[in-house]
Amino acid sequence: MADDETTQPTRDIPAVEAEADMAPEIGQSSWEGHAAAETEGDPLPFIGAAFAGGFVLAKILKKLGGDDD
Repeated sequence: MADDETTQPTRDIPAVEAEADMAPEIGQSSWEGHAAAETEGDPLPFIGAAFAGGFVLAKILKKLGGDDD
């Protein structure tokens, strides 16, 4: 008969143990560290520029292609 899952000992993942050991020394949570390491700004201007560029490109291609009427 197999051991019941509740009677088997558990062990934390080594990476999580190491992070937990370092947390008091760092003084910030891992989420705060990720947020501080992020260097990119707001992506909205890039999205708007890509949309406007696509629109202008479509207009240029339409002029070059002529009318298909």
